[in-house]
Amino acid sequence: MLENSFGLIFFLKASRNESNIRIVYFRITVDGIPKEASTRRKWDSERWNQKTERATGTKEDAKSLNFFLDSLAMKIHEIKSEIMYTGKLITSQKIMDHVMGRSIS
Repeated sequence: MLENSFGLIFFLKASRNESNIRIVYFRITVDGIPKEASTRRKWDSERWNQKTERATGTKEDAKSLNFFLDSLAMKIHEIKSEIMYTGKLITSQKIMDHVMGRSIS
């Protein structure tokens, strides 16, 4: 069953301290229902481009984070396709459960 809308974004969320180091989160939205989780990666907000939702720069650490985020995005789209092929209703919770390893089916 197809969803009416699907969205995936990556963003930095402020931590409790005042430094520029933030935690990278992702948000999956299906039919207006958002679910978000941490990638467990930290990044400097000065080296983040929210428009592209990726780390900026050509250093190895930026390339590594961007590769990780691209891989995660691909995994999320594959999970969405698998749910769609089984004919089940696609929800943000189902996708998030698969991403986080909480669902076996």
